[in-house]
Amino acid sequence: MRFRKSWLFLSLLLLQLLLFAGLFFYINQNQGVLVTRALQAFNQKIYGEIQIDSSEPALFENFPYLSIDLRGVRLYEDKSEGTPIAQVDDFYLGFNLWNLLQSDYTVKKIKVSGGYLHVVKDLDQSLNVMKALESVTESDTLATEAMDFNLASFQLDNFFASYLDLADSLETDLQVQDLTASISLRDSVYRVGLDTRMDLDVLVKGQPTFLSRKKTGLKLDLAYDSEIRELLVNKSSLELEEADFELVGKVALLDSGMDLDLKIDGRKPDFNLLGAFLPKEVAEGLKQYQNQGDVFFRGSILGKVGEGEMPAINVEFGCEDAFFQKTSNAQKLDELQFTGFFTNGAERSLRSSEFHLQNFKAKPGKGDFQANLVVKNFEDPYIKINMLADLDLDFVGEFFDLEGFEGISGEIKLSMDFDELQDVSMEQADLIQLKQSIQSELILSNLSFSMPGLAQPIKKMNARAILQEGALKLEQFDLGIGASDLSLSGSLTDFPAVFHQLDKPVMAKLNVNSTLFDLRDVMGDSSAMEVVRDLSVNFSFDAVAKDLFKFDYLPKGNFFIDDLYMKLEKFPHVFHDFHADVLIEENDLSIRDFKGEVDQTDFLFTGKVENYQKWFQEELAGKSSFTLDLISNQLRINDLLTYDGVNYLPESYREETLKNLSLKAKIDLNYQNGFQSMDLNLEQFKGKLSLHPLKLESFSGRVNWENGWLSVRDFGGKMGESDFRVDLLYRREKDSSERKNEFRLRAKALDLDALLGFKSIEQDTNHQESFNIFELPFSEMSFAAEIGKLKYHTYWLEKLSLHARTDPGHMLYLDSLSMHVADGSLGMKGYFNGSDPNNIYFYSDLKAEKLDIDKLLFKVENFGQDYLINENLKGRISGTISSKFKVYPDLTPILDQSEAKLDLRVYDGSLINFAPMQAMSAYFSDKNLNRVRFDTLSNTFELKDGSLFIPKMDISSSLGFIELSGKQGLDMTMDYLISVPLSMVTQVGFRALFGGRNRNEVDPDQEDAIISRAGDKKVRFVNIRMTGTPDKYDVRLGKR
Repeated sequence: MRFRKSWLFLSLLLLQLLLFAGLFFYINQNQGVLVTRALQAFNQKIYGEIQIDSSEPALFENFPYLSIDLRGVRLYEDKSEGTPIAQVDDFYLGFNLWNLLQSDYTVKKIKVSGGYLHVVKDLDQSLNVMKALESVTESDTLATEAMDFNLASFQLDNFFASYLDLADSLETDLQVQDLTASISLRDSVYRVGLDTRMDLDVLVKGQPTFLSRKKTGLKLDLAYDSEIRELLVNKSSLELEEADFELVGKVALLDSGMDLDLKIDGRKPDFNLLGAFLPKEVAEGLKQYQNQGDVFFRGSILGKVGEGEMPAINVEFGCEDAFFQKTSNAQKLDELQFTGFFTNGAERSLRSSEFHLQNFKAKPGKGDFQANLVVKNFEDPYIKINMLADLDLDFVGEFFDLEGFEGISGEIKLSMDFDELQDVSMEQADLIQLKQSIQSELILSNLSFSMPGLAQPIKKMNARAILQEGALKLEQFDLGIGASDLSLSGSLTDFPAVFHQLDKPVMAKLNVNSTLFDLRDVMGDSSAMEVVRDLSVNFSFDAVAKDLFKFDYLPKGNFFIDDLYMKLEKFPHVFHDFHADVLIEENDLSIRDFKGEVDQTDFLFTGKVENYQKWFQEELAGKSSFTLDLISNQLRINDLLTYDGVNYLPESYREETLKNLSLKAKIDLNYQNGFQSMDLNLEQFKGKLSLHPLKLESFSGRVNWENGWLSVRDFGGKMGESDFRVDLLYRREKDSSERKNEFRLRAKALDLDALLGFKSIEQDTNHQESFNIFELPFSEMSFAAEIGKLKYHTYWLEKLSLHARTDPGHMLYLDSLSMHVADGSLGMKGYFNGSDPNNIYFYSDLKAEKLDIDKLLFKVENFGQDYLINENLKGRISGTISSKFKVYPDLTPILDQSEAKLDLRVYDGSLINFAPMQAMSAYFSDKNLNRVRFDTLSNTFELKDGSLFIPKMDISSSLGFIELSGKQGLDMTMDYLISVPLSMVTQVGFRALFGGRNRNEVDPDQEDAIISRAGDKKVRFVNIRMTGTPDKYDVRLGKR
């Protein structure tokens, strides 16, 4: 018997397993075909499209139900697909095994895991989900026949859902962690039970609201009667953060929407109830306080919603006998009480919404606080506030832990009677009445605190502001910071117009005063920081109220600066009588009547910036133009270009003054993926210099920068006697083009003496400390100049023509230089080697034709002393010079470190104060040896090793026929052999030369020092050797 029962049990179990295995095999073999057919049939009936990636059996996912896992389920709004409205990672359908054996495919359990749903309500009030699932034809229906069913379970986990209403940009986001629901149908009544945990975010126009990042829980008990189309909300609960609310009511479904009758109620002995509606950061901050009080919240939603209709929303809230006590220091906000309510009004819209906060009272430490607040029209809020506050800021700082304010102390008193609710129609008469109803006063006393970023703490801040009859007046605002002080006052003519952004003119004024303001007190210790003394300035801004808010970069209006006065320490000048009028328009910014004085310098500036907006963009793009017009009666350059005791101008211009200045120019700047080009068009520049008695006239020209090239075209004008134009093409770094750097100068006249402040050729100069052009970077560049006449060291050079070039190795090549000078002509070619800026050499070949030496003021340097070559030599000179000169930075030759070969001929010349002749003055009678005239002097001289070597030469002079040879050291040492007519020697000189013997005691034929010229015994010469220096020399007989 036992054996038969065991066998029967095993047989039944084996049969079930076989049936289960067979059914599983059948589902596994046919589920793909069944799902595909079902989807195709369903998609043919809807406007949208449902797609899946794959399907497969999931034996144990919904055990004990057999499940099919639809993977990658996507719902599209139409057949064109695009971005899915919804997507589900895994969609499990659970079936009962025995139902399947009876061909009953009723779904008993649904589980959704992972995915999203984006529901959008269009401007026509239609939902994208409903559009997607809408039947293709009116005869088609997606509804099933009336039946009884019981969905044992619906589960949802890790799912994101959003709802966006395009009409008001209201967006609701739900991040569902888990959701469990059960649905059953009996007769016509659906019973739904739901339990979920999720994160709630409500946004308006993409910005978070007070319902942001809220932990939310729902437990709903719902019953829907499909015959009467009514949803009954039985006692359910809503958890919002740490607050619990009870929800009951009913919802009637209408053809055009819903009719709501819902009530929500909450009551707790602390502020978690209200904290649930606060921003998350504020709610978190409440946790550092112990709080207690009788807090209540009651709300209702009653009325129809749909097709432009909204239900009535009413909320009441309040508390009594409440307090907040900070747990860290026991500071206590006591005797807190208030009541309030919210309603969306008769129109049931934001415009008709009202918020009332009544009888708000509290005791903040030793202070007192009372307030009433009414807000109407949430689209354009109108406010009524009655407030009295007397706060000890020591308590405020310790109680609230104000971030960024350390060590705060002082007292604040606020009395506010702000009533905008006289008449919200805002007619002109009502505006006058509105202004009269707004009166407030704010007083700050001895406020002190420290802030991050400020080098010194704020101390002794005192302020008083009054809002009366619509006008805001800042009567006092004083503070100290470190050793600095600052005082402000100001006003705003129409505060309500600004608050409501009305189309009405308003004016704001701000007056600033300070006896000392050291930026180091604000920014920190830095030697570069400026110190301002005796600052006084008035600012004002005249605009339309609405334009102060509706702008991209700057509000439209007129900005004024008046009566600016200040003294700066590092820029040691006095700014005074400044005034400016800046007009800000839609695209342009105009500066009108900007004038003032810096010390004795005055200016008047007007200008315009076209397309100024681009300067505020992160990436500059487009064209912007600047026009400027500058006038100055007197502009002292030293006033403008001296900073921290340093003047950056050449010494000769540091005390210069420019008078009657007039400048007009336009600048165009182009940006496209960075800076592209700049074009400066100088229309006019004129004025007059004082120390350099030059009048600047007719200056104009164009400067362009593009693709790395700087181009100057036809730039120039008149400066005194100078009249010149300049062309320049320059690029610092070589590019792939064939263009080369070049400089061209054209001048009718060029007065370098006036331009460079030259005083006298005889004035000694510190050549070594002169400006050294070879310390600047050189490039491959060509130079050309054509100058009608050029004044240099008081003399005019005429028809000057120059062609030169440079290279990066600091070589300067003079390919040709020619000019008419000193009643003759001069030509030169050569090069400067400045590869070592401390050792500059000039190699040259020079050719001169009949130059008047007296007009050739050529200065050289000899052992630290400047020397003019026309001091000892007069006449006209021709010849050639091949030289290697070492020169100073100002190009003055250093003779003792130079070499030269001079093949010269001097006509109709004179030797003036020539040392050898002066040394022999005691030996000659009735002769002027200070000035020895001669007809022609011709020789080839050599300058080498600090000496000038003079080969033998014959001089037909005023002394007679002279032969001269020897060398002259640049240290003034000399060694000359001079042959002079014996008849010129005095008796005294004769005795000195011939050992005390008289003329009759010497036989000329027996003396080697006495020679005859070409055998002519009648004309005898004596050879005299002269050595030493002009101060100490030796004269004796010599031999050739």
